[in-house]
Amino acid sequence: MRLISILSRVKTKRLAKRWILGWAAAFGLMAIPSEAAGQITITTKDMFTKEGQYYKMYSNFVGHFSEAPQEEVDVFDYIGEAGEDQVWDFREGPEDELIRFDYVKPSAIDTDVEFEGATLVERATYDSTGKQKSLFVDLKPGAGRYVYGFHDESIDKENPAIPFNGRLLDFPAVIQYDDEWKASTSYEYVTRSELLDFDSPTKIVYESEMKVDAYGIIMLPGLGFHDCLRINEVVKNVAFVKIPGVIDDWQEAITQFTRNYYWLSKDMGIVAQISSYPDSVPPADEFSVASALWRQFENNHGKSTETAQPVEGLELSLDPNKKRILLSWKKAENTVEYLVQYSDTLGADSWRELKKTTGNFVLDDISSEKHRFYRIVSLE
Repeated sequence: MRLISILSRVKTKRLAKRWILGWAAAFGLMAIPSEAAGQITITTKDMFTKEGQYYKMYSNFVGHFSEAPQEEVDVFDYIGEAGEDQVWDFREGPEDELIRFDYVKPSAIDTDVEFEGATLVERATYDSTGKQKSLFVDLKPGAGRYVYGFHDESIDKENPAIPFNGRLLDFPAVIQYDDEWKASTSYEYVTRSELLDFDSPTKIVYESEMKVDAYGIIMLPGLGFHDCLRINEVVKNVAFVKIPGVIDDWQEAITQFTRNYYWLSKDMGIVAQISSYPDSVPPADEFSVASALWRQFENNHGKSTETAQPVEGLELSLDPNKKRILLSWKKAENTVEYLVQYSDTLGADSWRELKKTTGNFVLDDISSEKHRFYRIVSLE
């Protein structure tokens, strides 16, 4: 979830970099350490997680806090295709708006509303007006980034602090190519109509489906080129309203869909974003006109210093019936998750995912296999 979309809105992976391979056979077990490389992985520490961090983005004029109309932007040449080894060039683009994202304490936001659970605020400042929006978040190792609500005067100037009815997990702790996840929440505010001279309670039911559908290289203004993942998100917003004295129960008013693309890079978080116009049906994967195009051009994230330690102490145990195998290992420091893979041939393209886990053991059914190789990756 990004502030702009609340309502409308390469083949190297810095893994633990030490893999443990295990071989299970009918007459014995053995484990062999090995070095290898994989696909790019984004983890919690690649996002902005500390007070004092910031990044800046260029954008088309999105019309927040302004009577001026929103300016559409042609994005056909930016979106590109799904799949492996893609190249996206964001060096040139609209610069009508400059948005600075600062990470501050929740106490820095002027509100009496408590966003219970939030430990950090992503505060966006729009250079054209000086106005601000704030997203209340918490980043949990092993889980990801939770969003607890937002502060936005453009939605309700009298009561701009809007907590969610349930926290929203927008970015998991570990993000890899082909990953998929869903998130949902709801929130309420008051729609104030000067024309009709009444206030209407409004509830938004927010549902998001996200898939990492591509990876490759992204080129950015002033920042060079970087490995990245692309996330394809479809957001469904269902609005319900009440009209005091006329309609006392929630009545569905409108359903809108928005498609967002996010590009994420190591130690830089979200480096680019494209958002479609809202529609009554999910927008197509490829669209030519967007409501927003954002490109990162500056940040102070710095290179992450905490590195996941190698996986050690792998043990493989076969059950008496020789139908299941238990893999266990010692937990490594600075590790948020483990990726367990297997291969029956040890071919270069034969590795398959068995399971991701935050624990330190996995069971595998090998009743139909004569032998199997395993490798366990410690994800930072």
